[in-house]
Amino acid sequence: VQTCALPICVQRMTTEEIKRNPGGNFDISKVIQSLPGVGGGVGGGGFRNDIIIRGGAPSENVYYLDGIELPVINHFGTQGSGGGPQGILNANFIEEVKVNTSAFDARYDNTLSSVLQFKQKSGNNYKTQGNVILSATELAVTLDGPLSKKTTYLASVRRSYLQLLFQAIDLPIRPNYWDYQFKSTTRINDKTTLSFLGIGAIDEFKFAAPKEASPEKLYVINSSPLINQWNYTVGMSLRKLTANGYWNLALSRNTLNNNANKYEDNDNPSEATRTLLTDSRETENKLRFDASSTKNNWKLSYGASMQYVDFNNKFFNVYRKALTDANGNITQPAVVISSNQNIDFLKYGAFVQLSKKIFNERMAMSAGTRIDGNSLSNSEQNPFKQFSPRLSFSYALTQKTNLNASIGNYFKL
Repeated sequence: VQTCALPICVQRMTTEEIKRNPGGNFDISKVIQSLPGVGGGVGGGGFRNDIIIRGGAPSENVYYLDGIELPVINHFGTQGSGGGPQGILNANFIEEVKVNTSAFDARYDNTLSSVLQFKQKSGNNYKTQGNVILSATELAVTLDGPLSKKTTYLASVRRSYLQLLFQAIDLPIRPNYWDYQFKSTTRINDKTTLSFLGIGAIDEFKFAAPKEASPEKLYVINSSPLINQWNYTVGMSLRKLTANGYWNLALSRNTLNNNANKYEDNDNPSEATRTLLTDSRETENKLRFDASSTKNNWKLSYGASMQYVDFNNKFFNVYRKALTDANGNITQPAVVISSNQNIDFLKYGAFVQLSKKIFNERMAMSAGTRIDGNSLSNSEQNPFKQFSPRLSFSYALTQKTNLNASIGNYFKL
């Protein structure tokens, strides 16, 4: 469904549309790739969930789950990007997905291509219920129900058995993953709601000697790294209705731990034959506040955010092995790239957005701006140097035709 709302046209999908999508396999990222203006995969291939908007990089998108930012939404993800071969999000949790590919609301920072918002359901108030999904590659269990008179929950866990499938067809790779997701919602009173959510994954990519050791299978074993990766996001959101709108306070933490190793013989690893090491961990602690109110058909939104980022990375790569002559003497030494970085810094920002419908609500106009800065020594601490104004409008020419336009200046760290 494509609808026009402030600030400009967005695309929405319900959980039923996700489940019915041909070839989507309940994977939200794959379904999003089928939307107009959205591409994905490496060179358009279908084995990865990279979201590419009008030729932009996958890292230029941001993802929000009930207002909490998610850096990682796929298994075996590429660090710094949201892509990967298999989605983490449980489609049974999702009530609606909104994809905004231009004129982003000023409340969203650090994006150049799109903003994807995932709205989760709340657990039912009456009884505990659930479902079990068994597919050719995984087993998933989902439960929801009441915890008390004021609190409901959703919880799921999923386990793949791809390693057993690949072993049965004698492939040398052994991918394996777990993921989990939960949400609790407490209605403190008629106007105040407290929510907790969490989502995470554990990914392992190993090798095993095939029964039939063809040259192609042996090449696969030694050409790809061994991967151990895990990530999680946990958050709390307090939302309160006011006389003319609402305010929301969100606190969250996310961590990605990415470890990759490659050896001359991955089946018999040793430090002497190591050719690649990536040992990286990035953690973000985030505090966000935003508010919105409507008066005399004017809608005003404003807010601020602060993040503490801790990044550690150890990298080693044999770019070229040592060259020797016929007698075994080294003629050119090996070329090795290595680094060890430890960085921590603050990110901060604020925004304001003003919207209104005019001409008997045929035209919707929105104007806003945000400012962002950080304490990195090689970046910009003054947030006004990243002054990011944006303006958009949508005019209903007929009942079926809208004219949309927008202009803005956007920044990404």
